Amino acid sequence: MLRQLADGAEDVLDELDYFRIQDKLDSTYHAADKHAKGCTHDLALNARHTARAVANKFKFSSGGNKQTPKLKFDRVDMSKRMADIVQKLDPICAKVKEILDLELRNPKPAQGNRPKTTSAIIEPELFGRNVQKKNIVDDITHGKYYANGLTVLQIVGPGGIGKTTFTQHVYQEVNSLFDIMIWICVSLNFDANRLTQEIVKKIPKVNGEKENAVEGELIEQRLKHKRFLLVLDDVWTYHEDEWKKLLAPFRKGEARGNMVIITTRIPEAVTMVKTVDYSIELNRLGTEDFMHLFEAYVFGHQQPWKDYPELLDVGRAIVGHLKGFPLAAKTVGRLLRNQLALDNWTRVLESKEWELQTSDYDIMPDLKLSYDYLPFHLQQCFSYGALFPEDYEFGSKELVQLWIGLDILDSCDQRKRLEDVGLCYLNDLVNRGFFKKNEKEDGSSCYVMHDLLHELPVMVSSSECLSICSSNVRYIQSSPSVRHLSIMTDDGDVNNRLAFKDFKRDLSLLGEKLKAGNLKL
Repeated sequence: MLRQLADGAEDVLDELDYFRIQDKLDSTYHAADKHAKGCTHDLALNARHTARAVANKFKFSSGGNKQTPKLKFDRVDMSKRMADIVQKLDPICAKVKEILDLELRNPKPAQGNRPKTTSAIIEPELFGRNVQKKNIVDDITHGKYYANGLTVLQIVGPGGIGKTTFTQHVYQEVNSLFDIMIWICVSLNFDANRLTQEIVKKIPKVNGEKENAVEGELIEQRLKHKRFLLVLDDVWTYHEDEWKKLLAPFRKGEARGNMVIITTRIPEAVTMVKTVDYSIELNRLGTEDFMHLFEAYVFGHQQPWKDYPELLDVGRAIVGHLKGFPLAAKTVGRLLRNQLALDNWTRVLESKEWELQTSDYDIMPDLKLSYDYLPFHLQQCFSYGALFPEDYEFGSKELVQLWIGLDILDSCDQRKRLEDVGLCYLNDLVNRGFFKKNEKEDGSSCYVMHDLLHELPVMVSSSECLSICSSNVRYIQSSPSVRHLSIMTDDGDVNNRLAFKDFKRDLSLLGEKLKAGNLKL
């Protein structure tokens, strides 16, 4: 509600600025206060989209030099609209203040309601990762991880890719190689003192422990001559001092092959503080392995498709939408396994019903957590990706110019160009796993949204951005609050004359019912 009112206020200021410029051109004073420093004058000077509004209003028809009729300034109507917005803002601002006051009085734990992970294997079979698992186990047994000192291995990948499941299987596989095994779910609250207290409870006491020793000293005493494996699952933050403080007692172990494994969805989480010796990226599963995983979730371990051959083609289409993310296969498999009928599967395929799930273990809430944890300025930049097709290859200049045009870049340092600020934001989004930088054969580079993450900006910006293509044009829903619209066609739409004709017809029908009266240039 607050954003919609702010958008409405911006529209009024844009109009006011148009009339102010029209006054300047015509030497009139319809939209200006009599006094140069009046309130209206100040508001007009602060309008952010003057050039865009003027370009829109001063048009010339294609048939000649005839100017489009000027809009007539109505001071009473303009004043009423401004007063109406201010009147509506008051109660909403009061609600915002109430919420902020409540948050200050009763702050919630940083980790929220995220479920805790343990070393217990939930998924009995590991699909498509056995080679990676074997390589890690071999290196722990007699390879590069079996070294003097402490070895830190980072396992990185986006939410829902299967980092925890993969690490649970590695953990169980190497159980016999370590004297002490410790599994800690870190989640959003990385606090060295809290984690140290939790860790020391999981390490057996030894004879001759110092009385009144602090937790770090106890860890050092108990692990001094023992080989240990510490897993820190679901790490988010990367505060250097906290990392050094946590790992200090573990670096004093004298046994060979001591190891820390970290799982994180943020590539820069640990590498930024130079504590990682090795890093492994988990990518989406290949087509065949992912199909086997999907079949296991839907049919169990019995022979798939035997009794339901009519579902195979729809099943393959659904699998294609899931982009190789194991958590997505689990979510959709749960939807489908109790409704093994063609109509039900077709409905799920067409509606992408898995995007609406609300359980803690569903795919979209898990992915949205990554978005929620972004700073606000990066949330804004990422959300406008909803206007582009899936797998779109962005150029860095294209992205930065888009953000500049949307007026969402800001710099506290006046010496910094907006282009440099935008490149800094883009680099932050790459480091946090939201964009992936790909090198092309010609030596240039492009940026692509991480697979299933494309659904995120579509979801979080649904009240502001609307993207129409041939696959969704028939059932698209729009909101009056939509400010930005994109219509996308691909080669298949254009090359197939019948398909293109159908698309144009559907667009025409959509235009009759589309609620998008607040679009901006």
